[in-house]
Amino acid sequence: MMGGNGVEWIFSSRRRLFVWEEQLLVDLREDLRGFRFIDEEDGWRWRLEEDGCFSVKSAYEKLEGLLLVDDFWREEEKLVFSLVWKSPAHLKVVAFSWKLLLDRIPTKVNLHYRNVLPSEAVMSCVLCGNEVETSNHLFLHCSVASRVWMGVMNWLEYPFLIPPNLFIHCLCWNGWERNKKIRRGLWLIWHATVLELWRARNNHIFNDQVSHAEDIVEEVKVLSWRWSFNRIKIPVCMFYEWCWNPKDCLKREYFG
Repeated sequence: MMGGNGVEWIFSSRRRLFVWEEQLLVDLREDLRGFRFIDEEDGWRWRLEEDGCFSVKSAYEKLEGLLLVDDFWREEEKLVFSLVWKSPAHLKVVAFSWKLLLDRIPTKVNLHYRNVLPSEAVMSCVLCGNEVETSNHLFLHCSVASRVWMGVMNWLEYPFLIPPNLFIHCLCWNGWERNKKIRRGLWLIWHATVLELWRARNNHIFNDQVSHAEDIVEEVKVLSWRWSFNRIKIPVCMFYEWCWNPKDCLKREYFG
């Protein structure tokens, strides 16, 4: 067993500790309390689970505890985070949306903040060129993004005013449909819209391709239609039916 004196000898045998290292020594001694050397092969153990096996749930709950601090996030915002992770969209898209709500995606403002973009770089939105490219602007208030959302909401026959931020937008999106099957499909469409807006932005930057709002809406319809088969497994639905009335497709039952 390694005692406290042994730890101190390791850290202080060569030189005297700096002031900032003394706390590190205290923390290390606490971590090593009860530590014993044994003649067994080393192995991995996940400390967040009793059986020592890794699980995504425990990792997420740990990150949630670090990021979703009670004093920082309101109850409505915590609800939005839980709703996003319940979406049937692809996990990578859900993770992207989660980072979007945390404002951790590489918009121009965030890239500038991280010193990735130089101070003289143009900070205007790629899609509209009118305002600084923040997350809320790019995905909600940009003239192109606003027309995309209005096009999607008109398609779903539920238009509402674009709210000031993404959290309120998610709450509005979740609150207007009681049917669980339709609500799952609507979250699929929400994530498809977010993804297509991000793709349009990147295509403009990296491929010099300009996307119009009407074209992005059509891409949302195609992508969400494809996802509906393998993500929520709705009965056979032709694309023209999906474009005509997606809610009717989402309510269909299997017969056989």
